[in-house]
Amino acid sequence: MKYNIHYDIAAIILTAVILIHYYHRKTIKQPQSHVFTRLMWLSLLTDVLDIITVVMDEYRFSALTVYAVNVVYLILFNMAPFLYYMYLLTLIRHRELWTRRDKLVLYAPVSCVAVLICTSPLTRLIFYYSPVEGYCHGAGFFLLYIAALIYMAETVVITLRHRVQMTIWQRSSVYLYLLASAAGILIQIFLPDLLMLQFATSLSLLVLYMSLENPDEDDDKLLGIYNRRGVEKVVGAAIDAEERFRLLVVTVRNFQIVRETAGVSFCQVMMKQAMEHLKVTVKPCPLFSISEGRFAVMVDGRSKTEEIIGALQQEFGQPVVSDGMNIQVRIGILQIDYPTEVSSIEDVMDSIDYAEAFQTEGNDDRVFHSSSELLNKMRYENRILQAMQQALDNGSFKVFYQPIYSTKEGRYHSAEALIRLIDDELGFISPEVFIPMAEKNGMILKIGEFVFRTVCEMMARERIWEKGIDFIEVNLSVVQCMQEDICEMLYGVMDEYDIPYSCINLEVTETVIARDILWNTMERMTVGGVTFSLDDYGTGYSNLTNVLKYPFHIVKLDKSMVWYAMENERAMCALRHTVAMMQDLDKHIVAEGVETREQRDILEELGCHYLQGYYFSKPVPEPDFLERLA
Repeated sequence: MKYNIHYDIAAIILTAVILIHYYHRKTIKQPQSHVFTRLMWLSLLTDVLDIITVVMDEYRFSALTVYAVNVVYLILFNMAPFLYYMYLLTLIRHRELWTRRDKLVLYAPVSCVAVLICTSPLTRLIFYYSPVEGYCHGAGFFLLYIAALIYMAETVVITLRHRVQMTIWQRSSVYLYLLASAAGILIQIFLPDLLMLQFATSLSLLVLYMSLENPDEDDDKLLGIYNRRGVEKVVGAAIDAEERFRLLVVTVRNFQIVRETAGVSFCQVMMKQAMEHLKVTVKPCPLFSISEGRFAVMVDGRSKTEEIIGALQQEFGQPVVSDGMNIQVRIGILQIDYPTEVSSIEDVMDSIDYAEAFQTEGNDDRVFHSSSELLNKMRYENRILQAMQQALDNGSFKVFYQPIYSTKEGRYHSAEALIRLIDDELGFISPEVFIPMAEKNGMILKIGEFVFRTVCEMMARERIWEKGIDFIEVNLSVVQCMQEDICEMLYGVMDEYDIPYSCINLEVTETVIARDILWNTMERMTVGGVTFSLDDYGTGYSNLTNVLKYPFHIVKLDKSMVWYAMENERAMCALRHTVAMMQDLDKHIVAEGVETREQRDILEELGCHYLQGYYFSKPVPEPDFLERLA
């Protein structure tokens, strides 16, 4: 038979190009990378041997030589699907976690085929040599294809079974490999003289390299160092090998300020120059880009951590110059020690993410250490963020109402709306925990609108003013007050539900006033009839100037001030004068934290207009609140 070796030659060229590119570029060696390396060399050697066997058959080499070379060639040829399946298995789970079935499926077909090939000179089952016909396929040659199909079928099974932990690109590369291999086998069966199978294998190798082993995906091309994906690969490989290391995560604390001052291009050049210097000073420790203004250095057991930390601090210790202006760069360093502080790649990546949250605070360059306590705190906070997002998505936030008692009228006069979050997994989450987090990430805007809209809907539905409630107090956060369209949103919702503006009282803390962002909002809202309350008076930024300057209708005395007055005569004197002063200023007074009959009587005697606390009612769901008004 006259064989066409043109596709074999193309396969050699393609495989050689992949090999050259693979070794020329820096690559991160992982367990599956070693299998891939064997697969590349096996493919190249098989391509060459395929051509040699054709030449030997054409020129009628001795039977012994033909048998020897073909045995080697066929064994190597049938190891390709074996190695590909091993690669996929190693990619999905560590070798130590392979099951007995994994090992049986992996080694049994290739071992059986190897025995059949090696005994073919005696059995003529797989192939034989005839002085007249030359090299010939035996009656059992199809068994080689059966073995390949077994590996291909198992590849489908393991891909479908573990599709959740594989990316769509990984799954696509597997399917392309299967398609190319199946096409090559069919062509080889129906056109045995056209040697296409090796070319199909090389194409599969190319797909594998471009999708799963491509070093470009691990590089930050701007800085010339590894990227975040590279962290996962290098650190993950070190953890799999149980090698001790330290990861130093560096954050430029004032990167945002430097960028706003000097520009994006300047920051890119600054970071690139720093990385070029550090490649020399911290060599051979690898560098990783995490995000803008953040990178990491991996220190193995042979390098001195203190010297590398010193090199990092020295690199960013001198001011950078932009347009004649000196800019001092501040860095923070998080040190992650394996295995003393973290035990898995998930712990490492979580620590890196958590570092961004606290390394931007403060101005010192001290080194922080990761710990299980920090990780648990971060994961708890992340779970709370997820719970808040889920509550926003499905409307499961709850608005509770705490009635406010009028000492003059002897009835409930108003109420404060309070947000509540109850998660199926975490249970009740205190507003003191999730509100600051919501303010930090901007989620407070949607939460604030949800509360306001819920309150207005309830008031319109129940016509709450007909039940003796003059207004509902709704808290307004710092972040909400900073929005230019806050007034339009508030007026828009009230108009949507046809709520009298006087039925809404917006409650703010002195933290808002301290940021000098409230005046414009108060001016625009009070014109329409909305009133304002100053909350937590007696704590924090308490300042009489704020009461005089801003048009507050109500001043709410903080519960800490009330409670302390009940046990300290000097504090009671201060409370008495505060109430008298607010009365003289024509301010309505709400005393918070009233929990006993004695506190009620004292505060009523002092002249407090309104009382709020557990003595009258704790915050309750809407149905319970409405029942109290009946």
